[in-house]
Amino acid sequence: MPQPSTFGPRLQLARKMAGLSYQGLADKLEGLVTKQALHKYEQGTMMPDSGKLIAFSNALNVTVDFFFRKETVQLDKVDFRKRKALTATQEVAIKTTVRDRMGRYIELESIVNDVQRFKDPLAGRACRTPEDAEKLAVDVRKAWKLGRQPIISVYELLEEHAIKVVEWEGPAKFFGLHAKVDGHVVVVVNSIHDNVMRRFTAAHELGHALINPPEDMPEKDAEALCHRFAAALLIPGDEFIREIGAKRPKLWLEELVILKEYWGISVAALMRRALDLEVITPNLYKWLYIQYNRQHWRTNEPGAFAYRERAVRFKQMLLHALAHEAISLGQAAGLTNMKMGAFRRYILEPA
Repeated sequence: MPQPSTFGPRLQLARKMAGLSYQGLADKLEGLVTKQALHKYEQGTMMPDSGKLIAFSNALNVTVDFFFRKETVQLDKVDFRKRKALTATQEVAIKTTVRDRMGRYIELESIVNDVQRFKDPLAGRACRTPEDAEKLAVDVRKAWKLGRQPIISVYELLEEHAIKVVEWEGPAKFFGLHAKVDGHVVVVVNSIHDNVMRRFTAAHELGHALINPPEDMPEKDAEALCHRFAAALLIPGDEFIREIGAKRPKLWLEELVILKEYWGISVAALMRRALDLEVITPNLYKWLYIQYNRQHWRTNEPGAFAYRERAVRFKQMLLHALAHEAISLGQAAGLTNMKMGAFRRYILEPA
């Protein structure tokens, strides 16, 4: 049986990760535990029996061991900009999810002796204009030696440079955010969106982590700078113009589908890229946008990028630790917060 000092905070963490109030969790437990009792459990004045522990595990989608697990890494603060698309409960769910996953991630880094710290390739340079954002994206490509080719995986690129990537299922209007946790940088991406959208979101949030707009800049304008940064990172301006041409009196959406499949950036973002680089006029952009909507591409855009975005570093470290017997199978399952059957399937799946 877990000690009260461990169980209460861990139950609270799991409840908040699930985005549940006391009443919400009580409802999921179908009357097995009242909300008053839940409060007492979290305060450590009551302890559940084994049956209730299993019920908590099932209701909160965590393992029973989750409630026993002592946090070896203390993460005191998760900072990120407020998102209008999120409720207060959803914000708490993200914060607690990031805290939990980061704790397990950093613990695993310590086990394999590979703790990474983020280094800013732009050294905190300011960004005031779209042209600044374009230039900073070029500088990041140079600093990270990306050349002029498509970025195969944005997630893996971030992981290579000590940025942790977390996928979290949220409302459709939420795309992503970046957070700072005890000096670590985390990018959170909404998992419900398609592969190409998640690539752009990750690049956009990298922009928030790297570029520094003026503090008094309206949020809408700061978001536009990060959009410009993301687009320039994914498809450099000179490469876009080489593919499309410097000035186009006419442009077909089907041409942009071809670019999407090669560069991994949506047709909608490519239309905007053409406008920003003055390849097309505002009038032609409006015409393209009308055609885009008429064909219902907003909800079902054609074309796909072949490489599926996935964060792989955590799994690689886990398999490394298992291979060198630095951790047991049970410890590894605990680090992934998976029941043993699911964990066995997880380690046999491709990364």
